[in-house]
Amino acid sequence: MKLLLPESNNQTSAKPITTVSITRDLKYYINDSGTLKQVTFQEIEPFLKKRYGVGNDEIYISLHAEKTVPWEEVVKIMNIARKNKYKLIAATAPEN
Repeated sequence: MKLLLPESNNQTSAKPITTVSITRDLKYYINDSGTLKQVTFQEIEPFLKKRYGVGNDEIYISLHAEKTVPWEEVVKIMNIARKNKYKLIAATAPEN
C-alpha cells in the first residue's frame, strides 16, 4: 500500500515490531506477520494487546498515516499506544 506521508528529515534507530496504517479514506491496516490486514478502529487495541501484551515499553509501533488524515485520527492511535505503554514512531517521507 502506498501512502503519501508527511515529510521530515528526522529519523530514529528504533525498530518497530508492527505497523498501523491509516489511509486518506480512513481505512485502518495492521501489519500482521508481514501481511497487511484491514481492521476497524475498534479492532486495533485488542489486536495489539493480544499480540504484544500491555505495559512492555520495549514495543515500538510505526504509525503510517496519509498526510491528509485528520489529526484526531492520529491522536486516537497515539492514545492506544500511551494507554498500553507502547512507543509510537510516526513514519515520514524524506524532505525534498
